[in-house]
Amino acid sequence: MIRGRLGRWWPGVAGLMVLTACTPAYLHSLVAPHASLPAHARVAVLPVVAAVNPNGSEPTQGSQVAPGAEAIVTRKLYEILAQQTAFDVLGQPMVEQALAAASAPPLTPAAWQALAATLNADAILRGTVTLFREREGSHLSISRSAAIGLELWLVSGRDGRLLWSGRYHETQRSVSEEVRTLPLAWSRGFRWLTAEELTDDAVTALIKTLPPVTAE
Repeated sequence: MIRGRLGRWWPGVAGLMVLTACTPAYLHSLVAPHASLPAHARVAVLPVVAAVNPNGSEPTQGSQVAPGAEAIVTRKLYEILAQQTAFDVLGQPMVEQALAAASAPPLTPAAWQALAATLNADAILRGTVTLFREREGSHLSISRSAAIGLELWLVSGRDGRLLWSGRYHETQRSVSEEVRTLPLAWSRGFRWLTAEELTDDAVTALIKTLPPVTAE
């Protein structure tokens, strides 16, 4: 009986399995060999910055970062890390105070190590937003969809070495534009998301790929 019912529905089930397997890969992450963190590691989240050219003055070519995007992404990092991990996420005022007291922005492993020592942090999470575009329209109909591009790095507070890196880049598309988005569209209730909602999905997906947690 079970086999008969399965046989009747098998073409549809098989099709859904194929679509799920072919879901577009918006996320790419890499964990360094032997990288891990204790369950209650103290993690300092640096304010996310917008991507710039090597001269530090203009956005990278092709990037679209809406005003206020950096603050939104930083807030999402704090919220989702607190909700979905056991890490001891240091308060934003504490981190900002340490950054203000530093002689220069922490841009090197040595500087990250020094900042971690100041904060007594086991790791530092820093990030860059390369794309943040708001949708034009409503959750039912749009003239332009939202888009998010985000890159994150987790570095060791002990020696400044890279523990993990992650990248997420998505411009929301309809199923008619890209059939492989069906599982994702289904999970989102077939709604057009705002840029903040898309950021929530991006950060949630990235956090799930952080290095494994070890027993203390």
